[in-house]
Order: sequence, then structure tokens, then C-alpha cells
Amino acid sequence: MNVTYARQWTKERLLQEIQNYEVLIVRSETKVTDDVLAAAPKLRLVGRAGTGLDNVDISAATRRGVLVMNTPGGNTISAAEHTCAMIAALSRHIPQACAALKNGTWDRKTYMGNELHGKTLAILGLGRIGREVAIRMQAFGMKTIGYDPVIEKQDAAEFGVDKMELEEIWPLADYITVHTPYMPQTHHLISTSALMRCKPSVRIINIARGGIVDETALLDALNSARCQGAALDVFVQEPPKEGTITWQLIQHPRVVCTPHLGASTVEAQERVAREIAEQLIDLVEGRQAVGIANAPNLARSMVGRNKPWMQLAQALGHLANSLAEGSLDRCPSGTETTVELICCGEGTEDVNLLASSALVGHLNGMKANGINIVNAAILARDVGVTISTRHVGSSKYLSIVQDLEKLLQLTVARGPFNIQLIGSVQGGNPVLYAINGCWFPFGATLSGNVLLFNGKQPDTTLTALVGALVASGVGVSAVMCTPPGASCWLALRTADVFQNPQKLNGPDATFIAQLVF
Repeated sequence: MNVTYARQWTKERLLQEIQNYEVLIVRSETKVTDDVLAAAPKLRLVGRAGTGLDNVDISAATRRGVLVMNTPGGNTISAAEHTCAMIAALSRHIPQACAALKNGTWDRKTYMGNELHGKTLAILGLGRIGREVAIRMQAFGMKTIGYDPVIEKQDAAEFGVDKMELEEIWPLADYITVHTPYMPQTHHLISTSALMRCKPSVRIINIARGGIVDETALLDALNSARCQGAALDVFVQEPPKEGTITWQLIQHPRVVCTPHLGASTVEAQERVAREIAEQLIDLVEGRQAVGIANAPNLARSMVGRNKPWMQLAQALGHLANSLAEGSLDRCPSGTETTVELICCGEGTEDVNLLASSALVGHLNGMKANGINIVNAAILARDVGVTISTRHVGSSKYLSIVQDLEKLLQLTVARGPFNIQLIGSVQGGNPVLYAINGCWFPFGATLSGNVLLFNGKQPDTTLTALVGALVASGVGVSAVMCTPPGASCWLALRTADVFQNPQKLNGPDATFIAQLVF
């Protein structure tokens, strides 16, 4: 793995250089915008050495099939310790008293503080950092309550936090600290209406992200004595410009502030740098996927038992697309395509993962910076493809002629045209069993290189195809076909990829697809 270490590149330099790289690892100052992603045709992953991802355009990365990874636990201890330090500093006016003393003023009365013991600390966001803050502030004798839409009440109780709803928290809290990501749901989580419900002695702490606290509302509350003080490490505008609301907050005498130092410790920076490198290596070597922010299916795709089913789903999707180039393309422009995937039996329960794999195949397969399980669902919607999935426990719920315990049934429909494929996994290999009701008696194993043809008479068609392949120097290792009928399907496994298989088309056979595994 070749690594380039770059410091203080301008955006212009980044746009120029990024086209040559497959992975980009950044800290908080580098902005990975859509134009940066557009300039990187080889890019496969953006790694953020840290927790926050507001400097990465996740939506644009997902659309381009680029993974986004962070280090969710690397700065936990540093951020938690900084929060606790800010709470203590806010309670005892430490920065203000220090500044006054350095200016020659010995003033004990003005800087009379409050004990933390016996006070109620509300923690909004009970993830890694929120939990560590709770444990540390409980040592000060604080009562800890909290809110998190994901954490269960009994789970919060295990680390000493009484989980409540926000409306219950506001009137009880003496201190409120936020530890949530910044997203539409948390924008202005602490707002004018929330502050109106709080005690006038409440103190607000934000070490998470600017925008979670409504800065205008907070400034108004401080000026009108509806808030006793605030400790802020993050802001809407960083660095703030003079005259802005952020600037006024920083200058307020009852605000303790630092310039986004929550993760700024030697230990945290070393830890996140090491973790992002280790996570990248684990991902490349197929061991595990940690910290992936935009591909929930990815970790499950690395589970061994899922891989052959994913391979089967992708093969069925690709085959359906190849078949669709004929019948489905005769539909009027703009006709919606519907894809239904039914997963049957044990081991096929992860329908979302298998649906993504089927879409990858149907949308022409994996290609550089193109279609993969990261963006398949988004790109499918763009071209008018909708997918539905369901899992059934037994094939008895399906109208099929063969008794298969485990299978995938993929149906693609556009207008009056339908294509239905059935496949399964045998011995770890994907196997095609049926095309539009025509069954391969023993299945067509999809491994190596498989050429699929639609013909009339199996015997004469096979003889002609095998003869043509051998004459071209391509060895045929297996031949599989459906019984004679109105439509006959032939699958030939070859040792090598066959260039320009369309030239094998003749009066008795039509090339449909070449599947490479």
C-alpha cells in the first residue's frame, strides 16, 4: 500500500492530486465536498481520523459509491475529559478568575461558585462519550439523567443514567451537556422553547458540534437571566467572525469557551490515526468493517455464509438485465421497472443485503467508482427501478416445480413483460435453476466463466456451440441445458473468458450473457 502524507494542501492542490488516489484520509479541517469527490474517479473510501463527519459530503460520497469511514471511539476519553473540565470550570468561574488575577485583581467575591455535588446533570446523547461523562460526573456526586432515542431505559441504568424524554428533562436539569451527532434531527436541539422550560439557573455545555445549540436562543437566554452560563467548545462558525452571534457568545462574561479542543490531546490524535489505519487494513483484507457511515450492508457482506448468496443475487440481477435488453426494452420510454426478490430458507434472511447485490448485477455490475452495494439503491431509483423484498421460511409458499429448501427468486417486470429467475447455493457455489419456468434438471453451476444461450433444439445447438468454442481455442468444462421445448436454455462453462461471444449467434442459438466468477 503506497501512502502519501500531505499537509496544508490548498483545495486546488487537492483537486489536482486526488485523481490518482483510491483512499483519502482526513482530519477535521479538510472538506471533502462533491467537487472533490467528482475529481477522484479512482476513489473508493474516505476515512475521517476522528468522530465527526460534518466535513464530508456523505450523500455525494454514497451516490458515487465511495465508502465513508470514521473512528467512532478514538477520541472518546479526550472529549469526555474535556466535557468534565468545562463543567467544573463553568461551575467555579475558573477562566474568569484566572484572567482577573493575571490582570492584578484579587477578587474572591465576584467569582463565588457552586458545588457540583447534588446537582442534576442531563446528558443528551448516551453513546460512548455521553457514557464516559456520566461515569466521571457521578464521582462528583451528580445525579445523571439523559436522553437518547436509541438506548433503552434499562441499558442506560447500567451506567447510572435515568433515561427520560426531553420534556421531562428540561425542568429538572441544573447542567445540560450534548453529545449527539449534528444532523437534521438534532439541529437546534437546545432551542428557545427548550430553554424556556429550563430552570433559570441552568448551564449549557456543548463539546459535540455547532448547531445543536441554537446560538441566538442561548445568547438571548444569557442576556435575560434565563440561563446561568454556558461552556462551549464548538460553534456554528469556526473560527468565528467579529460581530456575529457566535462572536457575541464568546465575548459574554458567563461563557467559558475553547477553540474546538475536545479531541485535541496527544493521546487522542495518535489513537485516531492508528485506528483509521487499522480499520482500513482490516477492510482491505476482508476481516471486518468498522466505522462505516454510509453502507450498513458492508459488514454483513464480509460474513462468509452471505458471500455465495450475494454472488447468486448479483448473477441473477445481471442475467435479468441481459434478458431485459430484449423484451423489456420494447416498453415505452419512462415505463417503471419493478424488481421483486423473494429469499427462501435459512441463510437468506438478510434480504436488504441480497437486494443490494441483485441491484448491482441488474445495473450492470461493479465498475470503477460506479455501482456497488453502497449506492445501488440510490442509482436504481434514479433510473426508475423499484425493488421489493421478502423472506419466506419454506419453498412451499412459492409456486415452483422443484423441491428446493433454500433459494432466491428474482422477478423483473416492466409493463406487460416479466422475467423470472430462480437460483440456489450448492456446495458454496451459486446455481441457476430456472429461467421463466424452464428448469435445468440438475441446475447450472455459476462458477468460473459461464456463457448462456437461448436456443431451439438442445442437441444440434450444443454441438454447434461446443464446436465453435473448441475451434476458437476455448475449452468447455461443463454443459448444462433445459429440456426441449418452446424455449431451450444452454449454459456452457469455459476455462477462459470468451471475447466477443456474440459472434456465436446463429439460426439455432442466441447469446444472452457471459457471467464471470
